[in-house]
Amino acid sequence: MPAIGLDQLRGNGFLTLLAGRAPAGSREIALGQRTLHVLGLHIGQQVQVGVDGTTSPNRIVGSAVFAAFSVGGGSATDLGTSAVVSASALSQPNPPFCARPATCYNFFLLKYRPGTDLQAAAAQVMRAVTRTGCPKGLCLVTTDQRPSDIQDYTGVRDTPLILGAVLALLAVWTLAHVLLTGVRRRRRDLAVLKILGLLRSQLVRMVSWQASALAATALLVGLPAGLLAGRQAWALFAGSVGVAGAADVPLPIVLPVIPVTLLAASRCRPPAPPGSRVPGPRRRPSSLPGLRAGRPGPASGVPRELPGPSRRPRRGRAPGVV
Repeated sequence: MPAIGLDQLRGNGFLTLLAGRAPAGSREIALGQRTLHVLGLHIGQQVQVGVDGTTSPNRIVGSAVFAAFSVGGGSATDLGTSAVVSASALSQPNPPFCARPATCYNFFLLKYRPGTDLQAAAAQVMRAVTRTGCPKGLCLVTTDQRPSDIQDYTGVRDTPLILGAVLALLAVWTLAHVLLTGVRRRRRDLAVLKILGLLRSQLVRMVSWQASALAATALLVGLPAGLLAGRQAWALFAGSVGVAGAADVPLPIVLPVIPVTLLAASRCRPPAPPGSRVPGPRRRPSSLPGLRAGRPGPASGVPRELPGPSRRPRRGRAPGVV
């Protein structure tokens, strides 16, 4: 199993912990989440650890996520499939530079402040290392230690954004289709209401209220269901790769969806003055539900002539006729 030896000399945060703590002694070890799951181990349990043919009992004190570290072309650490112990457990003497019983290090980690130019900082570190006597090509400065799993998913990181945009367009199309279908199905009722005195602007507002009600129902059901499904999907994915299963909800992105959706639903038709007509012998058809609802003609809802009471002619005799 790939492993690293780590001593946090100044500061902390060099090791991303999911649970527990970092190893502090020579008989302590932290494992990746995937390694714990495969071996059936848990924090606090004793395991036998072998290094260079020597086996010793170690206590599992934490679960961690690892960057890609490798020495001499060996297997690199990878997210949840690795181990970390104290540096003294993996120390290898390198005389005359480093001999026993001193702890010998072959790499060190630096933690930069947020906003630091990584390229400029790497060049500065390289100049400092060269001044200490380490020849170029032997001492390397690396700013990208992403594991292979992360690099594999980098090519598809834009896929969720594209999928979200497609689903948003599908939701808008579905709302417009439902409104248009409802207006066509109730065109006779709308025509009767207009004949009875309902203004065109009132018909348009009625359709707008229907769109707002549909949008509010979709938000009330869709947002909690989507957030719950997203958290469950991330938990399954995180468990498979050995990273933290906690998902952060981007509230600055989620909360504006509510007013934007309601506003778009209420403005689903262009405003038109009541009683306006399109000039010409024929009217131009419109695909907007609100505008279509405001133009039903009387002929589409009621007959051209209302039937009145019919009289049957009386049968009788003309005077003087036998």
